[in-house]
Amino acid sequence: MINKTNLFFGSASDTLFLAWMSMIMAFIATLILAGGLISYATISDWERSVSGAITVQIPTYDREGKPRGDVVQEDVETALMILRTSDGIKGATVLDDNQMATLMQPWLAPNTVIQELPLPQLIDVEIDHAAPPHIKQIQADLAEQVPQAVLDSHRFWLDSLVRLAHNMLKMIGFILVLLTLTTTFTVIYATRASLTVHESVINLVHMMGANDFFIIRQYAWHSMKQTFLGALFGFLLAIPLIIGVSFFLRTFSNDTALAIGLTSWHWGILAFIPVILAILGFLTAYKTVDCYLKRFL
Repeated sequence: MINKTNLFFGSASDTLFLAWMSMIMAFIATLILAGGLISYATISDWERSVSGAITVQIPTYDREGKPRGDVVQEDVETALMILRTSDGIKGATVLDDNQMATLMQPWLAPNTVIQELPLPQLIDVEIDHAAPPHIKQIQADLAEQVPQAVLDSHRFWLDSLVRLAHNMLKMIGFILVLLTLTTTFTVIYATRASLTVHESVINLVHMMGANDFFIIRQYAWHSMKQTFLGALFGFLLAIPLIIGVSFFLRTFSNDTALAIGLTSWHWGILAFIPVILAILGFLTAYKTVDCYLKRFL
């Protein structure tokens, strides 16, 4: 429990300055950290969901638009042999016309005859999640024996997306460090301003027998209290905004990637923001007053 201080720390506006700044810092930090946690969870979900998504396309028309005829079937058989004999592949199946029609339904007009379209033969590949295949080796084998084949693995574009997400997380970390430094300098400024204004009171307290630790403790507890209350209010203000954005994303799209929200342990991490800022305020004020008393008194 935070003890009530015995020193006078100035007017309400001076006293609440630190609380207001802590509220702003906590509000921004909560939103940024929540965005980082959601981004990390989204990328992890994508990575799990597409880790085994591999397809192989065999074109049925050449680059000049002419049918490739029986060569297509030969390429399909060769591609199936390569895939089924590769380590990490559980199975490979050629999609029939009905499956292709179902797959293409969102982009086709009603009553479209699938056979009249220049669609490639599509091979759906099932991989072993416990021992994934070497994608580049399979791609090299297909390029050597079936030059027309196109291997499509979501892993290629996902890797770029993951790198982008990691860079974004680094930026979020950098911003959080800046917010921490800003809070630290705010506490230093507020504490030193109070020490300057109340220098006569501090001298009087010294003359009455109070030691340095008493004064340091008073300022440290006061800073901790103001920082915690401000940060807590900022955290509470950010909660409705986070919930509102999450609800909007779920309503706006049925895509599970956009529907990911914060879990209980995410909220637990966010709840530590006011506590961390309060501890930061306590330690910063403690060190600031200690240095001030050693230097001037």
